[in-house]
This record gives sequence, structure tokens and C-alpha cells, in this order.
Amino acid sequence: MNWQSDLQISDLDPDQMLEVTCKLCGHSRYEEPRKLINDYGLHFAYLDEVAKLLICHRRGCRGGVRLSLSSEAETEGFVGGLA
Repeated sequence: MNWQSDLQISDLDPDQMLEVTCKLCGHSRYEEPRKLINDYGLHFAYLDEVAKLLICHRRGCRGGVRLSLSSEAETEGFVGGLA
């Protein structure tokens, strides 16, 4: 069990971007959940199932992909400590 097997593609915000990275060549691209739902009919699919269906789009590769959630939120390193 991991976060991908707990989360359906329809649970994501329509504007949330998924980063799709090839396991073989490292090529990355971004996909919108609503585009994947419309193109592949994956309304009730879990993210691990979506990752198994997608392939690398780089010419000649067609390798398996890894999904990650993309966020534009600002992140900062841990600055505090024990008081």
C-alpha cells in the first residue's frame, strides 16, 4: 500500500498537475488529471493503475513511468529545533 493505491485520479484537483517521469530515460512531462480522464476514460482509476497504463512519450523509448504530484507552493527547509 502506498499513496498511489489510496488516491483515485478523480480525487485530485482538476488544476493539479501530475509529473510523469520515465523510469528508463528520465524524460519528464506534466499531465492534467482531467485530460487523462477524458482521453483514457480513467474516472475511477487509482494513480498506481494510471502509472501502469502510461508510457514514455520520448521517441523510441516507450518505457514505464513514475507519477508524482506537482506543487507550485513555496517550500522552505526546516529552520526550528527543540526548545
